[in-house]
Amino acid sequence: MTPSLRQALAAMPARQLNLVAIGAVAIVAALMWTLAIRAPLAALRQQQVRLVSLRAAQANAPAPLPAATQTSLPPLPAAPAPLALIAAAGASARAAGLTVGGAVPGAQRSIAGLRQQTLDIEASGSYGAILEWLDGIEARQPAVGIVRLNLRAVPEEARRLVQLQLGAYEAEAKR
Repeated sequence: MTPSLRQALAAMPARQLNLVAIGAVAIVAALMWTLAIRAPLAALRQQQVRLVSLRAAQANAPAPLPAATQTSLPPLPAAPAPLALIAAAGASARAAGLTVGGAVPGAQRSIAGLRQQTLDIEASGSYGAILEWLDGIEARQPAVGIVRLNLRAVPEEARRLVQLQLGAYEAEAKR
């Protein structure tokens, strides 16, 4: 403290000195509140609001699945037999307006615990009809996927030639 401040405080009556001391303590307390306590309290309030909203969302959530369905995947749909797949692919190609040139069953192999049966198909038609046919294959047969696709224009015609390899998948039998 400077000597002039000490002299000024000593000259004050005791009642005024108490008021100055209480004011200084109030200012220090306000600074402490602003700097040290207010921010953590605001964060605490935000976390409490978030906790309440999460609990409300949990209460509105659907019931959990039984333990058996949580650990196992749903079974794959059965893949059609090769002849049935040829018939279905040919029928859907004709329905889409394509001309089927040939369909030959391919090799059968195991991939990642699945048995894959391939089918090579050659067809021709308009680009829109080919797109409709490919979309129909993927939409109607969930166990059938397109493995390879080759699309080229037929010279001097408005038709396209598509060479397609389909793969029908089914789970391998556990031994």
